Order: sequence, then structure tokens, then C-alpha cells
Amino acid sequence: MAERLGDSEWTVSQARDLVHNLRRVAPDGPEYDGIELFLALSEYLDELHGTDRDRGRYGFGSFYEDAALDELAAAVQAVRGPETAWDANSNRMDQPVNAAVTLAEGRELVDWLEGRREWERQLGLSLRALYAYLDQLYGGPGLFNQLLTPRERERVAAR
Repeated sequence: MAERLGDSEWTVSQARDLVHNLRRVAPDGPEYDGIELFLALSEYLDELHGTDRDRGRYGFGSFYEDAALDELAAAVQAVRGPETAWDANSNRMDQPVNAAVTLAEGRELVDWLEGRREWERQLGLSLRALYAYLDQLYGGPGLFNQLLTPRERERVAAR
């Protein structure tokens, strides 16, 4: 299992702790939106990962690889079904996950954050890694374009 968040210096657990703490001190604006998006996507992955059978814990603590990744991706794609027409800008992440931007706006926000310095850049790199991972689970680049319903997430976690 991979713990590093793509090109970020952070591991999944470090990022989750740091971003949670940054939420209390970050200014309103795109930085705060990035924090909210990271937390929302992490919570979404908590639900998709379900219980870590080997460690007896719930949630997203690392990226699955190899057979575990294939199993989770197959479950997501089976629940999701065939691609349907969907306007990413018409649904906000707060339905059903809490965040300030849509999935499409979040992809644009990643580019902005990566162009910043210090923690904002690391947050952008971490978000890029989450999007890439979710794209893999959904079947390929750019395919993470909608959130599964809570019931669908339960079905994935029960795989």
C-alpha cells in the first residue's frame, strides 16, 4: 500500500492531520476551499475503503495497489454502472459530501494551489494524487466525475 500522496512531501496520515489543523487557521478563499475539498475527498475514500481487514480499522489510510486496487476499482465500477451523461458543474460536493467546490472546480483549484508556495502547494499536490486515485477507481483519467450515493458507497465497502 502506498502512503505517499503523489508528488507531495506528505503521507496520507500526515496530510489528513495537517489539513484538519489548517482548517482552523486558513483564510477564507481558494485555500480554504482546497482544505474543504481534501477533507471531503478523504471522507469519501474512507467510505469506499470500508474496513481495512488486515489492520482492523475503518477508512482511507493509504492508496491500495495491485490486487487490492483492482478489487476496489471493480467494485466501484460495478456499482457505478455504465457512463451516463452528467454535468459536473450542476452538482456540488456538499451533496452528499461537504465541500465548497464541485468536482470540476476542484480539478481547476488543484492547478491554482500547485502554483502557490509552502503548504498550499503540498495541498495541491495531495489533491492531485486523490483525484488520480479516484480516476483509477472509476476506470481511467477524468472518469471521477460524480459521487456515488451513500447506499452505493456501502455496497462498495461491503465487497
